[in-house]
Amino acid sequence: MLRVKIVAVTTMQSNAIQKLHKEIVAEFKRCDAGKSRFNLSGYLGTQNKLYHLKSAQQNSIAKDFLNRHKDISEEQFLELLTALYTGESFNERTFGTRLLEYKRAFKPLFTPSRVFGWLGGLAGWCEVDSLCQTTFMARDLLGDWKNWEKTIEKMSRDKNISRRRASLVLLVKSVRGSGDDRLASLAFDNLERLKGEKDILVSKAVSWLLRDLIKHHKARVSAFLVDNKDVLPKFVIKEVSNKLTYGTKSHK
Repeated sequence: MLRVKIVAVTTMQSNAIQKLHKEIVAEFKRCDAGKSRFNLSGYLGTQNKLYHLKSAQQNSIAKDFLNRHKDISEEQFLELLTALYTGESFNERTFGTRLLEYKRAFKPLFTPSRVFGWLGGLAGWCEVDSLCQTTFMARDLLGDWKNWEKTIEKMSRDKNISRRRASLVLLVKSVRGSGDDRLASLAFDNLERLKGEKDILVSKAVSWLLRDLIKHHKARVSAFLVDNKDVLPKFVIKEVSNKLTYGTKSHK
């Protein structure tokens, strides 16, 4: 009898989350502007279904949704996040952090192991970066450093290219905001591991992380360029050299 009751409650919760998920997708469909001449899917690096929405529209959808569901529990929010990160559309897969902007109390749900898992279903630079680049600051990573260090290092060795990109992008905001040697050491270890990758999804992130390391570790970045001049893609050397010399990646 107890087992039947537990199954019934679990099913009820899943049905409730399905309803919330469908509510969000319905808003995407309602606001969708249709196809544009610009190849937005190609730019974003996604082959998933795409609703043509402005960023402000998606922010409004997130804010209004949470205003309608102020009593959403932490457990429900987590289940909804997992549903979104495995959704059919690009918009679903980038919507989790938009919701988080209006529900900051649920930030602890974004644990290293969950982020690792969610990344397995993401593709293209924007889906990855929407989860990794804007969500975590130095204090977030350093506050649970043992687990973040282990997970990010694991990402850098993963067969999934989205996780390899994430191992670099997750550190971008942190190394720019903090000179902590733990962040820098992990960043340079991952860069050493991924410096030779030719896929633009990773090589662009290599350039990005190196450029943001300049703020607190300029000498180490300069030495890294010299030591790896025959390994790094030419555009990476150019962008990082420009940043070192002129303060911008595309000096003219």
